[in-house]
Amino acid sequence: MPSTLATFRTQIRRYLKETNASTSFWDANFVDQLFNAQYRKRCTQLIMAFEGWFVNVSVRDITANTARYAFPDGFLRLQKIELVRTDGTTVPIHRHERHDYANPADSSGSSGGDSYLPKYRLQGNGFVLEPTPTETVTNGIQLEWAGVPVLLSAGGDACHPSFPEIFEELLVIDTVVNAFDAEGVQESGLVRSLLRQRAEMEELFERFIEMRTVSRQEIQPFIVYEDS
Repeated sequence: MPSTLATFRTQIRRYLKETNASTSFWDANFVDQLFNAQYRKRCTQLIMAFEGWFVNVSVRDITANTARYAFPDGFLRLQKIELVRTDGTTVPIHRHERHDYANPADSSGSSGGDSYLPKYRLQGNGFVLEPTPTETVTNGIQLEWAGVPVLLSAGGDACHPSFPEIFEELLVIDTVVNAFDAEGVQESGLVRSLLRQRAEMEELFERFIEMRTVSRQEIQPFIVYEDS
């Protein structure tokens, strides 16, 4: 059975050798903040593994003459976009970044009905279907996406079901290490703890933004020609 935040708090304080939060150097709010920071950092690593961790499934209506659609609240990374046909069949659509020609019709020449098979481009916090649909379809788009894990705040809160229970102790140890770092900062006046935390998060950030969607990309790269 997954542990709750109350259990994590107890385990953390056992490591810290200060089980009474009211008299501890590390107050309850600070411990919760440290824990949630480590929790989201580890969740980020799981999401970047592209193995289905933290995946949600949502549907969107296709609206006639509307090309742009927003991602759901809490969206982080796209796994798949599919069209839902009238018989319930789902058909994946591919990403295609246009650079040098007009918005084309699809291979069937249709922009509506079950023959409609567009491509998509990422744009802001959403995506654009090309060609633009000409018919409205209720729940015509199905999205698979990784979302932001909810922070743990109440004592009974547990980690997301996707988080591997066997590694919950790692979250506890991560938190304890950072708590001791924070104490060292107070005693020595150094910022090495925050610098280390920032370095770890910056490395994850740089990796995370390299790819926003898992897709087969049909992209024609720019080619620079030079006179010989």
